[in-house]
Amino acid sequence: MKKNDYGTGRIGEIIKNLQNVYGVEDVTDLPENIKLHSLVDSLQLQNSDFDSLIADNSPVFRTVKGHAFESVFKYVLEENNHEAIQMGGDDVVDLKVNNHTLQLKTPNMAGTKNGFVQYKTHKTHGAKSERESMDYYHSIDHFAEYLVGLISYEPLNILFLNHKEIPRHQLDNNKIMSPFKVMWQTHEGLNNFKRIGVNKIDLESQNHIPKDFDLEQLPKSSQKLNLKSEIILDTILTDGNFRIWDMSIRGFAREIAINNFLSQYKIKSLNPVPLKKERGDKADFAVNIKGAYKFFQVKGVSTNNCRFRGKESIVATETQLTRGRVNDHPTQSRLYLKSDFEYLMLALDPPLVKKYSNEIGIDCELKWQIFCIPTDLLQQHTVINHRINALQKIKYVDLLKFELNEESIRNIFKV
Repeated sequence: MKKNDYGTGRIGEIIKNLQNVYGVEDVTDLPENIKLHSLVDSLQLQNSDFDSLIADNSPVFRTVKGHAFESVFKYVLEENNHEAIQMGGDDVVDLKVNNHTLQLKTPNMAGTKNGFVQYKTHKTHGAKSERESMDYYHSIDHFAEYLVGLISYEPLNILFLNHKEIPRHQLDNNKIMSPFKVMWQTHEGLNNFKRIGVNKIDLESQNHIPKDFDLEQLPKSSQKLNLKSEIILDTILTDGNFRIWDMSIRGFAREIAINNFLSQYKIKSLNPVPLKKERGDKADFAVNIKGAYKFFQVKGVSTNNCRFRGKESIVATETQLTRGRVNDHPTQSRLYLKSDFEYLMLALDPPLVKKYSNEIGIDCELKWQIFCIPTDLLQQHTVINHRINALQKIKYVDLLKFELNEESIRNIFKV
């Protein structure tokens, strides 16, 4: 298998490629430079761009920060010759250690002060609030045996809470309160690893803390998290954390690729909101083209709806908002109006470009392909004709005529 065969570019496929190429079961055992190369290579980014993508985009940073504790916890245990088994598919069990099930949490900083630490424990899927349903809260009966809560990395302080110590909701004693606070400094569960069968552990070890940020592969992210770059990479290269890569990092990488492309031609992208009185937020950016503002919406592919079958290969992209319903309500519809933007800018990340190119008999290197499709040519909704259909499907060979290159740049942007 080739080193750069990343399939469609999802993190599971990148992990599988590393496993096959290097003959390992756990890719976190690989050298740090190999792990980093596989990620930046699949996005065709420089290390510094990838570092900034994590550190400077709060949605990416927050999700990396939340999942990094799991990597640190495993790192500390393994360093002390204890195995932590990652669990998949159950959102109330992250790890299993000595047959104890654990749910790991990072502190909610807004409520962590004056000797109290606060954790959020509500469900991330299903009911969105208590008002909608009490199912918003986890039942203690179905929760992990211990909630393992981070307090700080330096010094390393971790709280182990059993079911009796986890606060319950005042309306239902079987539901876990969220958020909840506990006083941690004198708590019996503070650094009480014995609760999970770990009797000897070196809490003075600081091997997860960088000694010199400038020597780290991801210096900005490492400094901001106060964690070694390798731990950040291991966090991303974990199948169970697929949302970090598939739903966050790849999206911001598209923006970097598009901005880099536009900057080559000195095209300045503008904030669309102040330039359009109504629904300016429905476009991602605007460009002043000969005194008139044109609006652009940026999308990636919907991989599950793509089809790879030679010259009949289909590229699919979701052209709808993330919230709302499929209707014609002026503010609650998730369907875009045709008037929301003049162009759909579709970015295919390098693994997909390679895969689609191979389907039509072209052997190409990893690269980005950016397509600019006039809104008028998008499929409209079959019933609500002034709105755009939620899903667009187009043959890859037909899509090629919309690819941005020197000629199309001149035609669209008048440069």
